Amino acid sequence: MNIVSRLKSGGIVRAFRHRDFAIYSIASWCSDNGMWMMRIGMGWLTWDLTHSGAWLGSMVLAQALPSVFLVPFAGAMADRIDRVKIMRVTISISILLASSLSALTYGGYVNIWTLLTFAIVHGIVGTLSVPARVTIGPNLVPRADIAAAIGVSSVMFGSATFLGPAIAGILITQFSIAFTFAGNAIMNALLVIALWLIKVARAEINKSHGSILSDVIEGIKYAGTHPGIMPTLMLATFSATLVRPVGDLMPGISDTVFDAGAHGLATLMACMGVGGMVGSFWLANRNRITGMSTIFLHGTTAYALSTLAFAASANFTLGMICMVVIGCAMSVSNNASQILIQNSVAGTMRARIMSLYSYNYRTMPALGALAMGWAANLIGFQIPVGIGALLLLVGLVWAYRQRDAMRSSLETIVDDAAPSVDKKAAE
Repeated sequence: MNIVSRLKSGGIVRAFRHRDFAIYSIASWCSDNGMWMMRIGMGWLTWDLTHSGAWLGSMVLAQALPSVFLVPFAGAMADRIDRVKIMRVTISISILLASSLSALTYGGYVNIWTLLTFAIVHGIVGTLSVPARVTIGPNLVPRADIAAAIGVSSVMFGSATFLGPAIAGILITQFSIAFTFAGNAIMNALLVIALWLIKVARAEINKSHGSILSDVIEGIKYAGTHPGIMPTLMLATFSATLVRPVGDLMPGISDTVFDAGAHGLATLMACMGVGGMVGSFWLANRNRITGMSTIFLHGTTAYALSTLAFAASANFTLGMICMVVIGCAMSVSNNASQILIQNSVAGTMRARIMSLYSYNYRTMPALGALAMGWAANLIGFQIPVGIGALLLLVGLVWAYRQRDAMRSSLETIVDDAAPSVDKKAAE
């Protein structure tokens, strides 16, 4: 009875009591799974066409490259324009792209250059939707439940990071790579339907009359001068660049390190999914912000150490165990950082700050995957992955020194009317 009572009062149940949030969260979670299915499908198709680690890294970079230039402006636009409308348009375009790629792949008409073109266009569309997508959740609940909504939204996205690739691995081995792209289109269609059914509780519209560029600069200054957001963003960026690429390189790792092929890919990604779901559920139901800074730091440490252990082993069973731990640690680290930032940021700055964070979804992992992929052509996958984990541990030494500042500035809810953290520093 005590366990049941805790579940009922936890963040998951509390947030899902709100109809619009429940509809959007479930549909968005389906779409996130579809996005990861497509990423893994494109990665395996790239490997199948080229058997090149360099091409694996290049394909990831092609999808992420548009965000380098567009995501800050997309964030500024999402603070000015109805975020739901932005998503309706961009997700509809994504459905057309995924459907087309599925048909071409199933018919055998795709070569590496065709795939590269789709990757670039898909990256542009995805970049335009990300800031709106990661900030709608808190707008769908009363202010008293924002913390719960942030936790659930972050965790559901994190769980899709693991479940989506696991589903993709099954579809590839049992059916065809084309089914991962078709699955993405179906999942996105569910989200478009949901976007016509919901109504936001607070629009959080930035009424600035300045230029988009001035809004972008304001957001960068806000993040750079915030005593908690700045180190959180930095450590999340280190993590995304140095250890997150393991997932993108998994087709090559499964085939060359473990000699397990597509079946090994599906198994390893499923193990990562199991760990991710455990970490995600625990963090979502925790339902309090106190201590989240410490959880973020410890989770990132476990992420680096488990990745280092994975890189050091060529035993498939040990690799599976490491992937479970990697999945759990990655989920806790990623979701804790998002909860901390969204909990403390002013509402009218939310999309701009989260647009900076969104570099860690694709751009930074892509850069890391590109470097590791090229290195893997010369020295194999294990050494580059191990070096990345060691470098993250070095970064953690600096991050732990920022723990007090992070705790004091991120673990309390700020007043939305106060868009500046340190006016003197910003000036």
